[in-house]
Amino acid sequence: MSTPPSPPPPSAPADTFAGLQGAERRITFHDAASIGGAPVAYVIVLATVIAVLSFIPFSIVLSGGSSFPMAQGVYSLNGWLLGPWAGFVASSVGSLVGVFLAPHTAGIPWLAVTGAGLAALVAASLHPTGRNRLWAAISVLILVGWVSFYHHAVNLNGVRPAVFILCYLTHLSSTLLFLAPTRRWIGRALRSPDLKKVAIGLFLGTWVSASLMMFYMSWLSYILLTWPEEVFYIFFVMVPIENAARSVIGAVIGTGVIAGLRSMALVKPPHANF
Repeated sequence: MSTPPSPPPPSAPADTFAGLQGAERRITFHDAASIGGAPVAYVIVLATVIAVLSFIPFSIVLSGGSSFPMAQGVYSLNGWLLGPWAGFVASSVGSLVGVFLAPHTAGIPWLAVTGAGLAALVAASLHPTGRNRLWAAISVLILVGWVSFYHHAVNLNGVRPAVFILCYLTHLSSTLLFLAPTRRWIGRALRSPDLKKVAIGLFLGTWVSASLMMFYMSWLSYILLTWPEEVFYIFFVMVPIENAARSVIGAVIGTGVIAGLRSMALVKPPHANF
């Protein structure tokens, strides 16, 4: 008597992703709903964050008689998350909305808006490749600013050169860090898988970009308003303290945002650096 044939073994489940294997895909936005390759929806979200943070006068304790918005600590972050031009738009538009909704932190409106955009551009140029054209244009602007500011303060208004230099040592250090190859190291640090190194890169990057933003605003404010030498003494203490506060804000918020974005499946803008 013959034995009945055994049933065939169950087949392995089909691989759902078999047809999707291969090299990592890069998605580029070419339609009108993107700015510099970054989706407009991302730009709107980050501009809204800037507008909301503009309500918080972070320097109510730190600043001597005035205030700056907490948003100044994250202008640079838009340059790293979105790329130079989308970051410029997000920071500028967010600051512009903040001027109307939170005028108590706006200062001189047109300087606040253009300064926010400049901070994002400076941050985006802190890149492993150097982004030399953008870096060169910003370098020319900053060097012209130093010459013009020094001429008006020292030659025209009699501020002692040593006082001028000491009061703006923070901005001078940021200028040197921006001109030196350190900008490439900061850009590489932001791409590191080690979040501690990312945090260091964010702190140094925000230190440079926020400081150059404040130098740009101080330079043009002085041309418009002019203040006596005694006011420079206050800046000697307040400028580094306030810039350190902006850098801590940028490092803390930026590290959390970058860690979150890396764990999500969102499309990364092509010119982002994190």
